[in-house]
This record gives sequence, C-alpha cells and structure tokens, in this order.
Amino acid sequence: MRLNREEALDYLYSLERFGVKLGLETMETLMKIMGNPHQGAEGVHIAGTNGKGSVAAMISSILRKSGYRTGTYTSPHLLRFEERIAIDGKPMNSHKLMEYIGRYREIVKYLNETGVYPTFFEVVTAIAFEHFRENSDVWVIETGMGGRLDATNIVKFSTGVITTIGRDHTKHLGSSLLKIAGEKAGIIKDEMNIVTGERGDTLSVIEKRAKDVGAEVFALGRDIEVKVLSSTIEGVEARIRGIYDEYNVAVPLAGRHQANNAALAIAAAELMKHDGIFVEKSAIISGITETEWRGRFELVSRNPLVIMDAAHNPHGAEALKRTLIDTGFWGSYTLLIGMLNDKDAEAFASTLVKGAKKTVVTEPRYGPRAMKMEELMAITSKYGDSEGIKDVGDAVDNALTHGNPVLITGSIYLLGDVLSEYDFDKMRIKNIN
Repeated sequence: MRLNREEALDYLYSLERFGVKLGLETMETLMKIMGNPHQGAEGVHIAGTNGKGSVAAMISSILRKSGYRTGTYTSPHLLRFEERIAIDGKPMNSHKLMEYIGRYREIVKYLNETGVYPTFFEVVTAIAFEHFRENSDVWVIETGMGGRLDATNIVKFSTGVITTIGRDHTKHLGSSLLKIAGEKAGIIKDEMNIVTGERGDTLSVIEKRAKDVGAEVFALGRDIEVKVLSSTIEGVEARIRGIYDEYNVAVPLAGRHQANNAALAIAAAELMKHDGIFVEKSAIISGITETEWRGRFELVSRNPLVIMDAAHNPHGAEALKRTLIDTGFWGSYTLLIGMLNDKDAEAFASTLVKGAKKTVVTEPRYGPRAMKMEELMAITSKYGDSEGIKDVGDAVDNALTHGNPVLITGSIYLLGDVLSEYDFDKMRIKNIN
C-alpha cells in the first residue's frame, strides 16, 4: 500500500517508541540489506555539542561552489522533515522520501520478526545514505548524538570535525565533559584528519584517541587562527588562518562563535584534498559568504524586530548571550522561550532571562518531549518578570506587545512551530490549525 506523506511520516515517527539505542549492530544490518551504500563514500563527518549544523552548512556550501554534488545530512529539521536529507542545499523530494519510507517499512517489519528493532534515527540515516549513494559526489554527515556509537559512525571518511563540547544528552553520553569528549572522539578512525574547536583537557582526550588510531588533530587556536574584525546583527567579518592558506571572510551568520565555525569548516575543506576533493580559495571564500542556515540568530522581522536562535543548552545560551552583547540587544529584549524536557532548562533559561526586560514562556508542540509551560515558568520566574502562554501563536502575539526586540529561543522545535504558523511580513497568524 502506497503511503501519503502524513501516513509515511507518522510511521517513521512511530519508530521513536524504540527510543535512543546507541550502537552500530542494527545499522550494519540495515546497510548490508541495502548493499552497503556507505562503503567507498567520501566526505566529512561532524560531531560536537553545538555548531555541527552551521559547520555542515558551510562545508556543503564550499563543496557546491567547487562543483561537487553534495549530500548533507543534519538533524533535526526546522520546518519540513525533508530538510534533513539535502542534495546541493535542496531538501529531498517528498515523493522520493515516501518511496523510501514505504520500502523501509517492509524491511523493518522483516527485521522485527527476527528480533531486530531499528530506531527512528537509524532508519532515517539509512535512507539518507542510500539516497546519497545515487545522487551525490561528496557527503557531509552530522552525528545525531555523541559519536562513538552514533548510527552515522558506520561511515569511514578521512576528514572529520569535532566542533565544541558541552553538557547535553548527559543521560546517554555521561555527565562529565571528559566522558562526553570521549564519546565525540569515537568518530576518529585510522589515519583520519580531525579539526576541532576544543582546547585544554577535552582536547587531550581527542588527541589521545587520535594517537591511538594514527590520526592527526588540528586545533583551533593552535593550528588554526581566527581574528574577528566585526560582529553585527548581519554577521561576522573575520580573518582566518587555515591549515594551508589565509582568508578574509564575511560570515552571514551572526555571533563570534560563527567565525570559529567558519574556521573549522575552512580547515576541513582544505584537508579534503587528501581524499582527492579539491577546493579553490575563491570557492572557500564565496562558499562561506553564501552559506544559508536558518534559525541561527536569524533576523525574521525588522519592524517589529524579531530574532530567532536555535540555542537549547547552557553552552548555546552563553554563545547567544555574547552575541546579544555584541549586537547591543543585551538588557533590552523580550524573551520568548520554550524547551524540551530533556534539556538543562535551569542553566539555559537563567542565563538569558537575566538579560531580558520581559520573559514569555510557551510550550513547543513536540508531543511528550515538550517541557510543560508551568515547569519552565517555575524556573524563569526566579530570574525575571515572566508570564506563561501555552499556545505558541498567542505567545508570539503577547511578546510583540511589550515594545522590545523579541528573541525566540530554547528549541529548534519552537522555532519551527512559530515559522510554520506566524507570518511576520503580514503580522498575522497564517495557519490557525
């Protein structure tokens, strides 16, 4: 039976009942059934707590400018599921995705009968890899969680990136930064070149893993250097010394941390020449300049002024705070916040509420994982003037009444909720249901 889009995605999400299952055995089984589409693929594998998506978008843009057909796998999506699996920056065709899901439903049914239960993320990853085999030259793959036991870690690339490491997904990865670093470092394989934004003890963990398997590590601040020339709401201008060359770039994503992300992307692109993937300096510069990655300190409306940022953990909150200070918004904004219940809401919210004139708490529509408005309100009210409005559209309406710039943050799912129903051009709800 052919599934329509809603039925197909409902089936796919139903696999979330199998939870998060770290390990590669099921993924290896799926890949074997599909003819091992990952074998022989070339590309870059990206792990880290924050910045993975931005780095993936930048590398993909550079590769496209260099003439390579590029498959990019990221998660989660902002507006449409198809965004997770993109070819040359364009989301996967919906009809093609439905075909894959229909076929994988039969495969999963067969595997379930043998006692194997693929998870949501494993099936989506398998679909992405099969799709990329047929439609791309180079893969840019972002891990879902961790690295060592992540479903994506079945790939064997020569180039990898470990962005930054913070406390997130601690239930699965451990509570200490060193433990989390060890999990992220699990993507490092024999003779790999790894670029990282880490320093200190966590860098030592990454370098130990690299030494053990004969890989080489290039670290930001040691082998790669960044000098920020300007930081505004429009983006960042920076001078970057990569591994082989120097670049003056205009990064169209706001925040000093995006200059660091650009440096990691540039260094990774430079290193891909060891795989026979060559990028010109002009492609690197234009690739960075033309990067598109929504929901990262994104200015979605100028009048009234509304900014969206997908930060969702303490590390992200601190980066967002620095950007708010740089751009002159710290202390003057209305904060609209909603989070998932597996995040460190206390550390995240306390950082940003302290800089807000007013806080409006709402609730993402992501089913059982959404943090209840009342629970988040109990936190935010300790740090500033807060009120709760459960409906996302009503919460946006309320936030706009206070006469301040509005910052919407806490979860990419909240951003997707807002963008899917609120028309900032016409300032009205465009999809009521």
